[in-house]
Amino acid sequence: MDRPRPKKLEKLMTDNSAGQENVLKFRSLLETNPALQADVEQHVGNGSWNATAIVQIGRDHGLEFTANDIETVMDQDDELSDFELELVAAAGGPTQCGNDGL
Repeated sequence: MDRPRPKKLEKLMTDNSAGQENVLKFRSLLETNPALQADVEQHVGNGSWNATAIVQIGRDHGLEFTANDIETVMDQDDELSDFELELVAAAGGPTQCGNDGL
């Protein structure tokens, strides 16, 4: 069952690049997929997050985006899900990423 998207999320999806739209789709998928959450959690912690791994997880689910797309979306959207808040707390902040040039 598809849940309606919040209006703010809809606005972000229309104002962003394809990569940023895919980040938003990935976020929606994360909200409903505990296995995907567990996979992402393996790459977040100790004050950083592994952007290369998260970008690859997105690709594995058919969603192309970059670490910069992730950061742009996180900077634009001040309404994080509970899972995202946990990731930010574990990483020490959304801007501390291991961005291997992606």
